[in-house]
Amino acid sequence: MFLVALLLSVPAVAQEVTVQVATEEPPHYVGVSAIVQLTVDGLEADPEPQCVAESSSPDVRVRLAGISPRIVQRMFQSGSQIRRIQQVTHTIQFRVTANKPGEYEIGPFVITQGGTEERVDAIKMTFAEVPTTDDMRIQLQLPESAYPDQRVPLKIQWWFAGDTDNVNQLNIDGTMLDEFQFAPDPPPQRSGSRLPIQTDAGTLTLAATAAREMVDGKEFTVVTAQRTLIPNRPGTYEIPPMTATIELVTQWDNRRRSQLGGFGFGGSLLEEAFGGRRRPAKVELFRAAGEPLTFLVKPFPREGRPESFSGAVGNGFSLDVSADRTVVRVGDPIRLTLHLRGDGNIQGATLPPLSADGGLDPQHFRLPEGDVTGVIQDDQDGKQFLVSVRVLDEGISEIPAIAYSWFDAEQEQYRTTRSKPIALRVMPAQVVGADAVVSSQPGVSPGASSSSSANPTGEPSKGTGVRSFALSGADLAIQPDPQRLLSGSTSLLAKPSFQIVNYALGSVCLIVALLDRRRRQVDPVVRQASAVVRNQRGRIAAAGKLPEKDAAKQIADALRVVQLEFPNTDRSAIQTLLAECDAIAYRPDDKPDATISTDLVDRALAAVDAMKSKAGAA
Repeated sequence: MFLVALLLSVPAVAQEVTVQVATEEPPHYVGVSAIVQLTVDGLEADPEPQCVAESSSPDVRVRLAGISPRIVQRMFQSGSQIRRIQQVTHTIQFRVTANKPGEYEIGPFVITQGGTEERVDAIKMTFAEVPTTDDMRIQLQLPESAYPDQRVPLKIQWWFAGDTDNVNQLNIDGTMLDEFQFAPDPPPQRSGSRLPIQTDAGTLTLAATAAREMVDGKEFTVVTAQRTLIPNRPGTYEIPPMTATIELVTQWDNRRRSQLGGFGFGGSLLEEAFGGRRRPAKVELFRAAGEPLTFLVKPFPREGRPESFSGAVGNGFSLDVSADRTVVRVGDPIRLTLHLRGDGNIQGATLPPLSADGGLDPQHFRLPEGDVTGVIQDDQDGKQFLVSVRVLDEGISEIPAIAYSWFDAEQEQYRTTRSKPIALRVMPAQVVGADAVVSSQPGVSPGASSSSSANPTGEPSKGTGVRSFALSGADLAIQPDPQRLLSGSTSLLAKPSFQIVNYALGSVCLIVALLDRRRRQVDPVVRQASAVVRNQRGRIAAAGKLPEKDAAKQIADALRVVQLEFPNTDRSAIQTLLAECDAIAYRPDDKPDATISTDLVDRALAAVDAMKSKAGAA
């Protein structure tokens, strides 16, 4: 235990930063990337250092291939202390590719980590020309123009007229396309053909097809791979020629077997074979270059652009809309589910304003604000959007058709689809009466007279709840005997203490009666509204213990009941809280452990109190 604590308490011994530079063994050739490796000692393990090559010729491309650390710890004893030395070595690799033959300066290199900076002088590398051959071609096929977010088919073809079994390595430079985005590439089949493409992120192996074609009396093996390019902004792009370099075996060493060849073609065209291949005894390099291309990405035309266009490109779009309920009251939320399908950029599709092109009228519906984020369906069958709207007008009979427009790049024109309208039944906003909140007391109805003049017959009224007393047979005579009047009584009723208690109880009853009379004189509407507010405040306060969505629904229901009791007061604060509660209640994500914000509960209680006080002042 002491040893572990001592090791943790002793800091590592600082080391001087040293850098060693090495290059892949020459010769280096045009179009074939060469490795430059920097071995750095003396830096910390974390954070990962940064390294850049500051300047190079425009005919040379230098890209960072990777940074990997190696940590070695050593311990030694000095007297009674054990010291630890941690040696960290970072291996930094760059890939250097030249487009033209010649000698180039690569670097200088700058290595930084935190406040530490180390500069490494530039190095010189010579790249030799690779001979070309009429037996190999490389082609990049791309449309001349497209529009942003359009799915653009791209084709890469490698042609070879020799025996593909003698191709030991194939290197196709595809880095000129790295500035574009691509749709996910389908994985190559296990026994199918494939084509290796070099990118800044590494080697990309594409699924391919192979065929044979006769051109100028030569039979070529044509390997074709396809990708889907997605331009993201308008502009004119000059694409340099795509190049392909092969290492062609001219003599095999049949005495030795290679356990792991290069890219390898194996028994079938362009299939990697791990083990069992012959080792080449003599190889030659050959290179082929394609044609430069100009690719134009045109902006969407302004003329005729619909209001419901939000950047969708493709064809065959459709929009289906469904509602969670079709019988509502004014002000109730309706959750709409919009399902978008089509052949195009569904993943990046956004929802246009629901009011666009004759959709939902903002004067009759309260619409969501801001962008609505959709969710790609698990079965890739389109994209789904969830929104909440409110009906503001009792005269509305349907949710109108919602428009969605896209740009047909093939026809170069906008197209619009519309959902089907949804029939609605809208009832007036629910008003809660006094009988629904405070039960009526049996007895005299308000405004009824309790005087005997109201009943000239002298008979007790039915249903008044007033109890009658019979006085027949009572002795109401006055006692005239002085002795009897002056004599003291020995009964409990004559004791002073009992009389004091009775007077006190009588006073209390009188006070209670006055308070009750004052309460009965209060306007029944005000009394009912106060009872509603007390009840709904309790529901709002209790919502803090419920799950987030249930709490939001309960707060929203309570606020709607309260605002109906005060129709002549400002409802802006209540409406804001209702929108927040509905956004939480109908949010598509599901977080069962989430709880409602205490701030939202407090603001709802404060809004109820403010509305009540304003109504009382009025």
